[in-house]
Amino acid sequence: MTFALEGKLAGPWVKELELCWRSAASTQRIYPVRVDLSSVTFIDAEGKELLGRMYEEGAKLVATGCLNKCIVEGIMQSEEKKVKG
Repeated sequence: MTFALEGKLAGPWVKELELCWRSAASTQRIYPVRVDLSSVTFIDAEGKELLGRMYEEGAKLVATGCLNKCIVEGIMQSEEKKVKG
């Protein structure tokens, strides 16, 4: 299952993505979830936190553009540090 996001992942859109993700996960159990950030122009702190939780639970984050790639790499590095302890 792919969530193709566009525009800003900020404010109420973070909660909307979380609701859609949780709903899909509870009804379909289709994994891995893929989050396509190619058309996202801005990600706020809450959006980054949600992407981190999604990544923790097995979601694949796909990004283009320097900023979004940097955000995704930061999330992945943060998770690696948690695993290494």
